Amino acid sequence: MRVKILVEPDLDEDYAEIHVRGMTEEVARLSEFIQNKNEVITGTDENERLVIIEDADIISIHAEKKWCRIHTDSGSYYCKKRMYEIEKMLGRNFMRISKSIIVNLRKIRNVEAVFNGMLLLRMKDGSKEYVSRTYLPEMKEYLGI
Repeated sequence: MRVKILVEPDLDEDYAEIHVRGMTEEVARLSEFIQNKNEVITGTDENERLVIIEDADIISIHAEKKWCRIHTDSGSYYCKKRMYEIEKMLGRNFMRISKSIIVNLRKIRNVEAVFNGMLLLRMKDGSKEYVSRTYLPEMKEYLGI
């Protein structure tokens, strides 16, 4: 996809215009990303303080009952948003690997094939995550296997 950015200092408000031959999943994700970029991900630490979480710091997100636990380089935080809400806010560096887990693809150290054709992701922080069968084709496509 070709990208063209025009800087026009006289504009009252920034806007994006996308020209496509047809609606694709990539275009839909781009549109959602542009529209949702003003949202921030927040979490609560063990001292009940509200913390703003940068996308780049996130290692994985796990669904737990009515909230999510966000694991980052600096610790773990509870978030009151649902998985699908957080997933919409995240960029293309994130992928759902099971019904209850989203991982940051930039935080994967290595990948191992395990029993029954499943994949084990070893994250840079030392944690391990398994890719469920439902999400295996998408991960294999991302890895080029």
